[in-house]
Amino acid sequence: MKSTTLQKTLDLQKGLFLIRYESAEDAAQPPKVSLSVDARSAGAVEFLLPPDVAEPVLWSPGGNVVVRLSAPARLQVELSARSAGGSLGARIQTAQLSTDPLGLAALDEAPVDFAGLRLLGHLAGRGDTFVGLGDWLGGPMAPTRIEGLGIDWAERPQNFALRHSVRVGGAGEPKATEFVEAGGYSGTRGRALPLVGATFEVHGSGAQHYEITADAIFLGSPQMKVSGQRVVVSGPTGREPLVGLRLQIASTRVAPVPLASPARSAPAATEPASKEPVRNGSGRVRVFRSRAGAKG
Repeated sequence: MKSTTLQKTLDLQKGLFLIRYESAEDAAQPPKVSLSVDARSAGAVEFLLPPDVAEPVLWSPGGNVVVRLSAPARLQVELSARSAGGSLGARIQTAQLSTDPLGLAALDEAPVDFAGLRLLGHLAGRGDTFVGLGDWLGGPMAPTRIEGLGIDWAERPQNFALRHSVRVGGAGEPKATEFVEAGGYSGTRGRALPLVGATFEVHGSGAQHYEITADAIFLGSPQMKVSGQRVVVSGPTGREPLVGLRLQIASTRVAPVPLASPARSAPAATEPASKEPVRNGSGRVRVFRSRAGAKG
């Protein structure tokens, strides 16, 4: 018997989004698209619906709904066929709505001060240890098994958020923790369970022109470096203990080139304030299944 429903997840950052029913494989009998909030994101999501509409349901291509997220959240998308064995092929598009798609408001904001940010690591045989940005927990000169991580940032600005999650190793399959914001802790203490992976992410209106650089060392593996607004570190097999970690956060904006000195004969020249590509947060989710491919 062919399935009459199909479920997908949609992860969105904090903001205002338009969710649009772009197209359907069967235009005569398009599947119904129902939206709901993942239980772990309850309280962070608000659907903005037309008057007399009680539920966020898109009935046909061209349908739209606006959703407001006060924090990063996950939505559930369920497609329901109009008849037994009907098509479940559909394309759902998301676009972020913004009053400042170019991010120009950030030009008027003071640079973020990271002086008070400290990375906490629970190190085997040493206990809780704090280091600043640019300094190693463990590391190439003193590799030490890291069993837990936290971020201490008492003076964090309201428009800049930093969160992380970890993967805890052990005898069985590694277990991933939920994301926690600055001030939270992930991992274990006193159980001798190593971390085998970690994810760090900056978000918020003040974070759009900043990125993280993470240097990591896993037991028996060469040092790795990754950069971005979301970074993931893990060993070759995903089971190697993390024995060194260093974080840095920096602006991605390119400073203008100074004017040439009047004493020089070369003509003065300036460059644009930023060469960074525009990032408006838009995304696209494709949910597509043909009749022949649907199985019960």
